[in-house]
Amino acid sequence: MFPASQTRLKSLWLLGDVYTVKTSGDETQGRYSVWEIEVPPNKGPPLHKHSMEDEAWYILEGNFSFLYGSKVTKVTKGQFMYAPRGELHTYKNISGHIGKLLLIITPPQFEKFFEEIGIPIDDKLLFQPPPITPTLIEDVVKAAAKYGVEIIT
Repeated sequence: MFPASQTRLKSLWLLGDVYTVKTSGDETQGRYSVWEIEVPPNKGPPLHKHSMEDEAWYILEGNFSFLYGSKVTKVTKGQFMYAPRGELHTYKNISGHIGKLLLIITPPQFEKFFEEIGIPIDDKLLFQPPPITPTLIEDVVKAAAKYGVEIIT
């Protein structure tokens, strides 16, 4: 047992959400990684599917709508969602405030996408997010493809 990432938490801005690593794949011998995601109201990732990893989310705060395949499920604090690889999915914060999720990725290689495309945040209070432009979206789609993820725009 070890205290993973607790002394060097790193936060990244990615398309409006803030991802903070809790434990990395390097710390778990490549088994999984865990991230906390802060999601503004009415936001969430674009529709996408993974070819190499499974994802699971534990809702820490707020209310979310998850789309998996053709099924929409509404969840709230304390509930858990799981999306095995290969199926289109997304989620949206349907709360009127910032929602928080705990994301588990297995195997953890997709965390490298967050690190490649995310913008490091040194101080959340001083951070000024860039505008989400078509060029930024194009860069995210290209980077995701390198990690076996198809994003539907």
